[in-house]
Amino acid sequence: MERAIWILLGLGAFAALFVGFRQRSQRALSQRRLSSARLAGEPPSAGAEGVPEGGVAQWLFLAGYRTPGAATRFWLQTVTLGAIGAALGVALQLSGWLETVCQTLEAIPGRVGMLFVPVVVAVPVILPLAFAAIPTTRVRRARRRRVALLLRDLYPALELFASLAQAGLAFDAALNRVLTTFNASRPLGRELQNFQTEVLGGGERSRCFRRLAQRVETPQMSSFTSALIRAHEVGIGLAATLRRQADELRGELRERALARAQSLPSRLVFPLVLCFLPGIFVMSLGPAFYGLLVDNAGFGSTR
Repeated sequence: MERAIWILLGLGAFAALFVGFRQRSQRALSQRRLSSARLAGEPPSAGAEGVPEGGVAQWLFLAGYRTPGAATRFWLQTVTLGAIGAALGVALQLSGWLETVCQTLEAIPGRVGMLFVPVVVAVPVILPLAFAAIPTTRVRRARRRRVALLLRDLYPALELFASLAQAGLAFDAALNRVLTTFNASRPLGRELQNFQTEVLGGGERSRCFRRLAQRVETPQMSSFTSALIRAHEVGIGLAATLRRQADELRGELRERALARAQSLPSRLVFPLVLCFLPGIFVMSLGPAFYGLLVDNAGFGSTR
């Protein structure tokens, strides 16, 4: 029993490490794309002003939790919910309800219930971990939703940028037109508005682009800002650069949509197996099994 508990804890730790390494690799990819825009001999840019340097604070900042004390509130919620889960686990253990459930599972014929006994025994350990993971899950969901909204708005923004640049408008005029088109309450509109405020405040355009990429930290935005930095510092045509960025993002979104469409059959396996097949088996084979048990084992006999 203790071995099963240690196995469950090991699987949980492995999942946490996998998620952490995946997020770190995504951040490293975004930083590599941004660093490719630096010219030879240029010193590495410092962290964006107002963006925390690493840790939980930066993770919360990228997810949209940018109020002062967000990291403190996150840790306070995690510890509080973990303590609540531990209290519930101890209460269940002292009430004897877990032992009753284990005895009920062990009494199931065929020892099928023994498969679920380790899970029931590990409930006092699982509850604190599950409750403590609620803030992390919420922040991860907010980050995914924010990235999805950014990518949804980035492609039409790039198309509009490219069309306005080909029509002869400068980047600042095109930015004003884009900001009037996109809602400022959405993530992309808010970040572009912050970028415009920094530029109008006298900030260097290249550094403002880098701060924009660091505030968003997605590979697509890093590629976009890197191309604009190259166009600004080297003198490449802005219209051709924006059109190329729009075409690359269109191809990436098309490949992502195709990948999701191709993965649909494998995603349908789980609801098919869990929801439809049991009902089909009960309706088709249930009467036959019931008749077999009545005839051979006396199941359902009133004697």
